Order: sequence, then structure tokens, then C-alpha cells
Amino acid sequence: MADNQNHPFNRDVIAHDRIKQLERHLSIQEKEDISKHHQKKIIEELLFLKSRNSYFSSSTDSFPSIALHSISDDDFNRLKYLLRSVVWPIDHHIREQLWISILTLYRISSLKENPHVAQTSQTVMTSSAMIDTNFGSLSLKYEHWPNFVDTTHLCFYYLTERKGQSLVHGILLTFSSCHPDVTYCPILQPVAALLLHYHNEYEVLYLLNRLLIKSWLCGETRLQWEAHCNVFRKLLKHYYKSAVDVINSRYKNVNGFYHDWLWWIFHYLPFSYLVQFIISIGFHISSFFGTKILFRISLALARVFTKNIRRESDGTIHNITDFCRHIPISIDHLLS
Repeated sequence: MADNQNHPFNRDVIAHDRIKQLERHLSIQEKEDISKHHQKKIIEELLFLKSRNSYFSSSTDSFPSIALHSISDDDFNRLKYLLRSVVWPIDHHIREQLWISILTLYRISSLKENPHVAQTSQTVMTSSAMIDTNFGSLSLKYEHWPNFVDTTHLCFYYLTERKGQSLVHGILLTFSSCHPDVTYCPILQPVAALLLHYHNEYEVLYLLNRLLIKSWLCGETRLQWEAHCNVFRKLLKHYYKSAVDVINSRYKNVNGFYHDWLWWIFHYLPFSYLVQFIISIGFHISSFFGTKILFRISLALARVFTKNIRRESDGTIHNITDFCRHIPISIDHLLS
């Protein structure tokens, strides 16, 4: 579990030297931003943080449960503003509970509008014993991933190979056994790996189920995934026609470019950017518009990338993957 006294990271799956490396990556400005934020109490109250602990601490909790919390539109928008007003450091303690807190919120105004309310307003239960059984029986089949995983884009970030990466594998195998109808969903693997940096395996599985309920996973079949890629392509053409012209002139495999839109975020952006984006994504999930923020981020990346290409004179920007790895603008600027 995470060492609450020093950092929110799950130290069982991240090497100590990696944790130190993550902490060194924090800029002085990030630490100053968080020190200037004096509304911690309001955030804790809105997210019910004081009443939350670790929900799935071990397999002895055979059927742990988490109750959902309602929130008014005014409080929801206030909370969204507060969390977005600060670039939260990746080692801030709030991250240990942030995602569970966000994903167990539902807006009162959406009660009559949302087809998912019957599901989301109930207490969700997960069998830790079932998870342990799957981890034990499937641990020897680490080379075989569920069919919904894109094995050409496996993302583990700072997870250790022996414990962290194998836990991601076990989580996804358990998820697959519970949801055989999910046949292609490439976003599940990187999200599971990211969440495991801050949560134990039982909490991660719970969160993945919440994402499925909220229809945030960019589709559950290959056909739905292809539809999302086509939507992104149409959005880019609609809002940034000049960017499309640059892409068409620079890339021979234009279809491949558009099919990688999700990986610009999860595979190539720096870890600190990805963690911060997850907050924005979480609030859109609570509003049932999770994919909207993903499109917005990738559209912004494509726009800034092509803008930099038009300005360059020495050809130093080779492709969008290199651009994302060494992104020259801040998180706030990218989403402005």
C-alpha cells in the first residue's frame, strides 16, 4: 500500500528509486502552486475524503462495498474549478483517494436524464476473494493478455516488472472473466497501470468496473473503437482544417496517424501530464462525457504539433510521438 506519511504511491509495485525519481521530476512551480492552494478543506468536504479509507485492503474483505454520493450541480462545478485551478503534484497525498472519490459522485440534476442511474446509485460490490483466485490460477500465463488489450502499446510507466506489471495482467484477466462481452478495449490496460500507481489491485478493479458502467472506455468492441477513431478524424477536420492539411502532406499512412490518437496521451506524454489529465477526465466521466475530454486533449496535441511543424526551419520535429515525449508547452496551456 502507499506510504501515507511521505507519498501516495503504491510502494508494493513501484521501486523505491523510481519513487525518488518521480519526486525529483516535480518542478518548483508545481510545489509553489500547491502551497498557495488554501481550499483543501472545501475539496475534502465535497469529495467526502474524511469519511473514506482504503476500501479493499486484503482478501479477508470477501465482499467490500462502496456507497455512492450525490452532489449538486453547483457543488460539482465548484469542485471542478478548485481541482483544475492547481497543477497537483503527482506525489500529492490527495491522489490516493481522488479517483475513487470522483467516480463515486453522481450529479443530482442527472437523476431524471441518465439511463445509468439505476446502476450507479446502488452500492457496488467486488469480491476480493475472486480476484485472489484469478491472480493465483492465472499467474503462470503472464504472456497471454485478454483479447481486448492492444499488446503493441503496453504501458506500465513506473511499475516494477515482477510485481506491478504482473498485477496489471491479473487485474485485466479478472476483468475479462467478469465481462466477456468486452472484446476490444485498448484503453483498459494503460488506465489499470496508471491507477495501480496509487491504488491496490482491488481498488483498481473496482474503478475499472465504474468506468465500464459510466461508458467511458471508448467502446467495448473493435467496431466501436474504429468508430471513435473516425469521430476524432472528423473533429480534427471540422475544427482544425489547416492541421489536417499538414498531416496529409507529412504522413504517408494517414489512417495510422489517426488510429494512434489515444496513444499520444497514454503512451507518449510525460507521466506528470497524464496524471493531471486524469483529474479532468474523471469529472467528464461523472458527467457521462468521458470520451469528450480525451478527444479534446488529442485535438489540442494535433493542433500544437502541426503549428510547430509550420514554424520549424531545421526539421527537428520528426513525428507526433517525439513531440509528445518532449512537449514544449505546459498542461494548462495545452487545455486552454
